[in-house]
Amino acid sequence: MLYLNESEISSLITMPEVMERVDYAFKAQGNGQAPNQPRRRLFLPKGMLHVMYGALPEDGFIGLKTYTAFPGIGVRFVLLLWDANTAELLAFMEANVLGQLRTGAASGVGARYLAREDSSVAGLIGTGWQARSQLEALCAARPLKTVKIYSRSGEKRQKFVAAMKDKVSAELVPVSSSAEAVKGSDIVCTVTTSPDPVFDGKDLTPGTTVIAAGSNRPTNREIDDETIRRAARGRVVTDSVEGAQIESGDLILAVRGKVLSWGQVIEIGLVANGTVPGRGSAEEINLFLSQGVGIEDVAIAGELYRRAIARGVGKRFETDTVFSKPV
Repeated sequence: MLYLNESEISSLITMPEVMERVDYAFKAQGNGQAPNQPRRRLFLPKGMLHVMYGALPEDGFIGLKTYTAFPGIGVRFVLLLWDANTAELLAFMEANVLGQLRTGAASGVGARYLAREDSSVAGLIGTGWQARSQLEALCAARPLKTVKIYSRSGEKRQKFVAAMKDKVSAELVPVSSSAEAVKGSDIVCTVTTSPDPVFDGKDLTPGTTVIAAGSNRPTNREIDDETIRRAARGRVVTDSVEGAQIESGDLILAVRGKVLSWGQVIEIGLVANGTVPGRGSAEEINLFLSQGVGIEDVAIAGELYRRAIARGVGKRFETDTVFSKPV
């Protein structure tokens, strides 16, 4: 069994390469070749345990990602990877960086399929750790010239711009309100922990693609009814309808309020494999709700495993003595 730590994972793959793996997973999903189990949560007195898993048989891998979330301690991710043909346990990976990359990459792939090809201006709402990969992926998906950056803290906006300005070619412009981030943007991406909508859907310009990546709890929503009402005239897309019915507060609350029906929600796999067009016109507003699904992790982990073996990266263990000395 191969063990990979966070720094080794960071050294093995780039954001555009991660996006290709996530795109592969979505295409497999659309073709019915990617069994996926939506996230399940175990609630404990002092925190939570989360588990999600999936398989890409054509790629040769099965994977399970699990993580704990404890207040004051943080979130800790790990991933197990198996051979889909022999059931051999191939790898154990630290997965905080992997999760950050795949969440950003999913938004980038969503932008690639849903946003107008001439998109040049984006608004990013949220400046936390996860927002960094969102920005990189959006800039990899479309030739963005300007990205407007908003969070409630002016200090955090400035720090985010300082940290990311040399990592992307787009100009990063801190703005003082969500309305400024949204108005005139071709792509609007939200990645926050807010329990309530973070912008007014009335501020969206026709032709905008909205990508919401922050909420995966049934009681939380980043997107208001007006945004969903406008997007329902175009495309409302998610990474797993089954998962969305469990944990996407954005969609659950909109359906409950009769703003939308589940029959209007499209899985991105059907867009990725060409069954459904990503956009019907240049003027429509569309929406991608990205919750995160296990097949994304499996697709990336499989590629990381192949590269690590080829380059001699990581530590090898005998699986019956996994906690003893490296081979």
